[in-house]
Amino acid sequence: MAGILAATLAGASFAAEIQPGLWELVVENRGLDSPDVTSEPITISRCLTEEDAQDPSGVLGGVANPGMADCTYTQRSFSGNTFRFKMRCDGSLGLQARGEVTYSAISMDGSIISMANMDGQAIMLESKITARRRGGC
Repeated sequence: MAGILAATLAGASFAAEIQPGLWELVVENRGLDSPDVTSEPITISRCLTEEDAQDPSGVLGGVANPGMADCTYTQRSFSGNTFRFKMRCDGSLGLQARGEVTYSAISMDGSIISMANMDGQAIMLESKITARRRGGC
């Protein structure tokens, strides 16, 4: 699900707020239809340059999500330091998602509700995302 976040935040208007440096991203997934379906948290560290920090997807990039392609927004809005969106991704998962990410210069926290088609079965997931700047590179 972090892959969808990377696509979600690419080009967002709050890029100037993000500070360069070492960032850590943690994604936790759980099934909404089956609460016992969870995954181990995924943690990624990434060094953002000044140029990388202009594109928030750099903070959230690095987690591949097989089956996603051609993600497009169906809605997006900004309110203060919160970005809300709905999007659709073509590909084998046929992913549809809605989410909200709150950010500052040194952190991002958000939640994404996704519905995907896995082997002909609709699966609903909630992904909790936390990203923090940990210092210099």
